[in-house]
Amino acid sequence: MPVELTLKPIRDALAVLQEHEPDTARDAAAVLESLGWGGEEPFLLRRYDVQVFAWFGLSHRWLVSLDDKRGLLEALARLLERLGRRAATYADVCRSPDTDALLEAYENEDPTARQRMHGLLQRSGLEPSDTKLLAWGSVMGLTEAGIREQVGIALEEAVEDGRLVAGSSTYPRHHAEVVNAALSEPWDDNAQLTRRDAIHGERIERWLRRGFTLGSPERQALVARAGELVRSEPLAIDTVAARDALAPTLWVLEQARDGIGLTQTGALNRTLVRDVVVRWPEWWDDDLRGPPHREYDVFLLENLHSLLRRLRLVRRNRNRLLATKRGTDLAADPAALLAVVGVELLTGTSFAAACAELAAVLVLDGATVDTRALATTIYPTILAEGWNAAGDPPAEHEVAWKIADFVHAAECVGVIERERPESRRSPVRWFLSPAGRPALAAGLRARAVAPATTP
Repeated sequence: MPVELTLKPIRDALAVLQEHEPDTARDAAAVLESLGWGGEEPFLLRRYDVQVFAWFGLSHRWLVSLDDKRGLLEALARLLERLGRRAATYADVCRSPDTDALLEAYENEDPTARQRMHGLLQRSGLEPSDTKLLAWGSVMGLTEAGIREQVGIALEEAVEDGRLVAGSSTYPRHHAEVVNAALSEPWDDNAQLTRRDAIHGERIERWLRRGFTLGSPERQALVARAGELVRSEPLAIDTVAARDALAPTLWVLEQARDGIGLTQTGALNRTLVRDVVVRWPEWWDDDLRGPPHREYDVFLLENLHSLLRRLRLVRRNRNRLLATKRGTDLAADPAALLAVVGVELLTGTSFAAACAELAAVLVLDGATVDTRALATTIYPTILAEGWNAAGDPPAEHEVAWKIADFVHAAECVGVIERERPESRRSPVRWFLSPAGRPALAAGLRARAVAPATTP
């Protein structure tokens, strides 16, 4: 719980210091101002604020000598002791050997200093951690920053009450529980939303405005088509439709429960490859090409194998491919698995991810799944967003290639389906599967609510 300091106790404490130690009083007042006190009341002070100042702010924002920094911390400690009650307990942060060691590390430009600072914050129990409910952004909007402070207050209360004991065997679980409980409380500005909802809402508006790049007018106009979709709650995924879409995925995961033999290069064995194309003949033209000889011949199977590894649904153990516990659990819940797959198809901040994101927006808006047509529509936005390699912008056909990679990855997990051609000469056509819309919507929403990493 923050200490609420009113004007009179602060002035009285500073006056006593001024009478006996004028320099200490001056330094203490300067530090207090850097902590946010502007002479008004009440002033809320947390142990966390003192920690951040001692372990980061002092070394990065005060251009003074190491001895002067130590003097500033001692001045703050004496002021806190004068203020008494809980504020006095914060003085131990200023005088901690860990604090002094970190000051020296910063002074000597020790490359591990920042890592040590994060370690101290984590061990204090007051640093809001990432949980399954929310990962904090390294760059935050005003709403997220304000809520993070509220979560920090909840953690400080839990530490003071003895409900959260840093270093105990149950600490990680209890810490996450306190963070999640605080995030699930009603948001101050709108009680119909939770604090987590408010953070997601702020992030979605940021994504619609600028995404992960420059936020060009061209991109804003394009992604506005998905605005209503990403602002809404995730679409429900029908279990039967998910199971149908993921049939090859579920079959491979079932085989991996007992182990799938791998070649010396780590590819799937020939017997399994041929079994796959017998079960899903649309993945391979056996009449034209004869049976496949290796995994790399069947590019959809190669895509599926790669995707399962990236998602850690399977793992390699010597010359066997085994399903992980995560893979087995998700295989038992096809709807959840399809949502995970949809997120993975659109994850990342690379050029390929940007092309896939915009392609998904258009497909969800009703555009035909045609890589060339999608590339023609997307290309001006890619140029406006400043994508380049060594200063040269990509060509339109390179955008088409990246979209084709996305389409093939989506096809191998049934998000996009291939229309059966009337003849071998007929052009290939794809369409969004019944389960594809909620899967891609889940992927877009995950991008929209992801933590920001750039200003």
